[in-house]
Amino acid sequence: MLMFRNKIKKNYLDGWLYDIFLGTALKRMRKYVASYINEFRLFPALDLCCGTGAQCRFIQKGNSVGIDLDRKVLDYAKSRALYASFICGDGAGLPFKNNKFQSVVISYALHEKSEDVRSKMIKEARRVLKKKGKLLIIDYERPMDFPSRMGRIVTYFIERMAGKEHFRNGQQFLKQGGLERFLKKYEIKVIKNRWLKLGNSRLIIGTFETNYVDYFY
Repeated sequence: MLMFRNKIKKNYLDGWLYDIFLGTALKRMRKYVASYINEFRLFPALDLCCGTGAQCRFIQKGNSVGIDLDRKVLDYAKSRALYASFICGDGAGLPFKNNKFQSVVISYALHEKSEDVRSKMIKEARRVLKKKGKLLIIDYERPMDFPSRMGRIVTYFIERMAGKEHFRNGQQFLKQGGLERFLKKYEIKVIKNRWLKLGNSRLIIGTFETNYVDYFY
């Protein structure tokens, strides 16, 4: 009870509620992502649009950086993962040098953005990722069978509650072909797939088919 009151006193209620409800549902997937990064020592790792910092908590201590525009949620993230670095910044204009990270994680952060912002985010991810680095993306796909259609119904209402702009961008993302279409557009080669059908989502581990210099010049 005392811990709960302290979180509210420090304006951590939003982050706490997110971790309790959505964070619990995503915990298994986040552990899988972290285990891959830890096993292959893909450090440093960047969590793009990190939110409450839940992904960073599972990555080996001292080897992760989270970035997000929401200062309030970052304060909560820092309180939960003292060994990770958190920066307030824009995923469409990252404050990092080229080829800095061995892995970049983008978890449910593409569908909620406009197409222009998505494009800038993935180009920035390409820029800061080392040549043989790995990109780990989790986001929505168009339903392909009964479990994923049921998952789509659940996620539809969750997305509705996230706000008008968020919902509109998410609908556009799916109508355009979801994550599958996004991967092809930005020449991302898939190394590993992991379907989350009840969440109407897919996790991919991949690399860029062209390097940073080829892509921009």
